[in-house]
Amino acid sequence: MARSPSSRKKAPRKSHSARAEDASRIALPSSGLAADILALAASGALEPAPAAETAPLVERRAPESEAAAAPAHNISLFGAVREQRKAVEATEHLATFFLSGEEYGVDVRLVQEIIRVSEITQVPRAPGFIKGVINLRGRVIPVLDLKRKLGLGEVAESARTARIVVVKVKERLVGLLVDGASQVLKVPVASIEAAPEEVVEIDANYLRGVAKLEDRLIILMDLPKVLALELREGGVAE
Repeated sequence: MARSPSSRKKAPRKSHSARAEDASRIALPSSGLAADILALAASGALEPAPAAETAPLVERRAPESEAAAAPAHNISLFGAVREQRKAVEATEHLATFFLSGEEYGVDVRLVQEIIRVSEITQVPRAPGFIKGVINLRGRVIPVLDLKRKLGLGEVAESARTARIVVVKVKERLVGLLVDGASQVLKVPVASIEAAPEEVVEIDANYLRGVAKLEDRLIILMDLPKVLALELREGGVAE
């Protein structure tokens, strides 16, 4: 006897929070000038990435003879291949900048914007690596000379390429003075390795590793660790 439509099982629906998360994902370009891409993201010009649509799966039961003939280890083998493929395809979006001729990258989600160096007001009795504060659209934020903080020298504020990278760490805005901004790009997670000693001159605790691309190396910086002392002691204003 045929079942009534009401007795048929319905496919589980996504929760409201899951649908909202899908709708809020923004697809960043694979690469491009960091300042341009971040400005587009802030203005809302980058549309959220559409949720992937999947066709309904049709269950097909294999004959008992086929099921018996299929080796059990095939399942684990295929699963391992899928996991390996996911690891190879996984990527990270980085915003990159220069310090002493080396290119550094940070998680693009921490970067709010990149601006030209404006007038920096000095703060009395501040540590040497804190250049002062700036007024960013009515909000006063501290500016750190990242180069001096890491013991690599000092950024020339007057240099044509110098920029301030505005980041948000632990709900606080901080400006990082750097020699120059590069771009936002997507790198495969598989290309990231531990940082070799001969590549970097700074404390290895500040690094997450090195992304080895075809034409260059990008040193991945762990910003929360770099700024941990200042944030904990309240040296960086909210």
